[in-house]
Amino acid sequence: MKSKHAWWLFFILGGLTVAAVPIQLLGNPPDPPSAKGFTGLTSEEIAARIPGMSGYISSIARQLGNFMLGFGVLLMAVAAVPFRNGERWAWFAMWVAPLVILGQLLNSRGGNGWQFDLGFVIVGTAGLIWPYRRFFPKKADR
Repeated sequence: MKSKHAWWLFFILGGLTVAAVPIQLLGNPPDPPSAKGFTGLTSEEIAARIPGMSGYISSIARQLGNFMLGFGVLLMAVAAVPFRNGERWAWFAMWVAPLVILGQLLNSRGGNGWQFDLGFVIVGTAGLIWPYRRFFPKKADR
């Protein structure tokens, strides 16, 4: 596989991000709920003790869904056109993907799913290093 096909990694990553959005836009809290890890209480126990907390958690989940939708669509768009065409600014812009996922990994505090985050950081970084010479050719190649 040639480095000119590296754009597919980011296009697929954006597509996976968009595919996960419907769960968040419905306002469902993360599964498993991270609240139990911090408080020792289930989401139901927190909702019983603090009126309105379920609505607040749902609104945060919907905000996450909005972010994921925008991020995924932009990732796919930049991957499909400027990154695919070898535009240098797109290579720099694509560093946002592994950095955002690295932030997610560092904030996961060892919760479920950290393995996926680590894998996506590695794949995203490899997807940027692999076509490096396409974006930054040696002076003799210019």
